[in-house]
Amino acid sequence: MRISAWEESLSDYIANKRHEPFEYGVNDCCLFAAGAVEVITGEDPMSEFRGQYDSLKTSLKAIKDIGAGTLEATMDGKFPEVAIGHAQRGDLAFFGDSVGVVMGGFAYFVSDDGLERINRSLWDKCWSVGRG
Repeated sequence: MRISAWEESLSDYIANKRHEPFEYGVNDCCLFAAGAVEVITGEDPMSEFRGQYDSLKTSLKAIKDIGAGTLEATMDGKFPEVAIGHAQRGDLAFFGDSVGVVMGGFAYFVSDDGLERINRSLWDKCWSVGRG
């Protein structure tokens, strides 16, 4: 479930990450999304991945060894899917091979230059976070 004051905490989290560039094992899509989930629910859904990879090669190995084989399948095992049109602020969106955080009609995804906004019309899939 979502904790009280999660919206303010999520806004602060996004603001702090806005200009932080992509870095495997530090600020990649998986850990960025997990950090958002943690401020929303108080629980880190990707704790088993922290400290386990630092490159594309080792991240793919971690997804196979610790996760469900792919990032999408790993997320499917952790969160219930929700229709893209029903995704709400704080839910997670999938675009390409990346996970981002829904903020309304767009979601934030980690890029080399910090956070990038991707419009809802481009998302491939969504997951509900802490909505019971």
